[in-house]
Amino acid sequence: MNLPPRFRFQPALAAVLLVLAGCYSRDDVKTDGGAVSETQVENNKTKTPPDNAKVAPDASAPVAEETNASAAPLTQVNVFLEVSGSMEGFMPKPGADASNTRFQQYVAQFLSELNNSPAVSRKVYYRIKEKPYRDSYQQLSGTVRSGIKEPASSTDIPTVLDTLVSNYYDPNTVSILISDFIYSPKNTGAIPYIKTDITDAISRTQRPDLAVSVYGFTSDFQGTFYPAIMTGARKVPNCCDTDIPYYFWVIGPQDAVRRFDAALLAKQPAQQVHYGIKYPRPASSLLNRYQNKGDWYYGEKTASKREAGATYHTVAVQEASAQNPVEFVLGLNLGNMPALYQDVAYLKQNLKLVGQDTDAKIVNVAAATDQTRTSSGPENQYTHFVKVRLTKMARAARPLQVVLNDARPAWVSQWTTQNDSNINQAGPKTFAFASLLDGVSTAVVAGQQAPIFQIPLTLEPAK
Repeated sequence: MNLPPRFRFQPALAAVLLVLAGCYSRDDVKTDGGAVSETQVENNKTKTPPDNAKVAPDASAPVAEETNASAAPLTQVNVFLEVSGSMEGFMPKPGADASNTRFQQYVAQFLSELNNSPAVSRKVYYRIKEKPYRDSYQQLSGTVRSGIKEPASSTDIPTVLDTLVSNYYDPNTVSILISDFIYSPKNTGAIPYIKTDITDAISRTQRPDLAVSVYGFTSDFQGTFYPAIMTGARKVPNCCDTDIPYYFWVIGPQDAVRRFDAALLAKQPAQQVHYGIKYPRPASSLLNRYQNKGDWYYGEKTASKREAGATYHTVAVQEASAQNPVEFVLGLNLGNMPALYQDVAYLKQNLKLVGQDTDAKIVNVAAATDQTRTSSGPENQYTHFVKVRLTKMARAARPLQVVLNDARPAWVSQWTTQNDSNINQAGPKTFAFASLLDGVSTAVVAGQQAPIFQIPLTLEPAK
């Protein structure tokens, strides 16, 4: 019997709550039987933080540097693992021919690191079926390692997101949702509403400080794959010849999300995207003895003292022309930034120089090398170097800004497909993934991300 696929979208919204059909609601996916006894997690979970926990600082204040509160452990982390039928291929049951998937290896390791991390005071674990069910660390880790015993017949991601934002949102607390995020609209006419439905789910509770970090991973997959789009096969048994994506979503107040990312997910690759997070301005300085060219010097009055650790942001230009251009390098320490914002390809695409009445432009962005890291010069303090060139100078001082714009990284479109019915041919892609993130962006930042950082510089004529 051909039954509806998982994470079904319906084009109409209920009066208050998003009503989308369930995740793989079909007879060929095992459902919760009457013999299974489970206790629903109540929404009146413990909200009182431990006595020694510190509440995150006011998010409306500028984020300039790490504070004592930022250094304190997070009060709580809630981990939600989706256990629908579509997730069985990531967590196959042990057998003579079965081997651990990369999902099992990575998620089990992540759960262990989190459970033992001093960066979080309290860890709480849940299985997500049609609603959250409380587990212990041992139970959830056992599910990852040994497979899903009773896959959910219905899991509604918009409702899950609404639940997380409405009922598990507290100061100094984050929630992590681990899922494949495959959507199955009832018909193609519902596809344009994916963005809207996600926006409504996240926005209903109106959390002004909400932030979301999304991390993308791929894994081998051993089981039945259920396409979101049913134009081809209703299901793909014995799948898959290609890797399948899965995701970590970290949701909570922006300061808590930023600190959790830094403590537990800093080593992740650049397959990530962040919404609504404010980052401290990175340390920076002009470097007048590193790849500089032309007639210029530091314009700061204290530059001649050469104080240890001093930083400089004013370029005093003696002469600049097409025949004798000025080139200077700005060192940046991006070591505390997520990997996305340290990726040289991303920086080259999105790092901009903003100024007026100057032809100054960025001509190169490079990462630190062994040579710069072991140098005795100030360049050893920086992870990245931005080279700027100009050929003419105004008669008066002019401000410049080195700005890192927050743009959607290329991997999002590369991992998105509008038809996953032939997943073995499509490759590692997720149905309508970009539309899903469009909904997040609209809900969190109204679709307009503020710059990640801005470094002010000054160009002035030499005196």
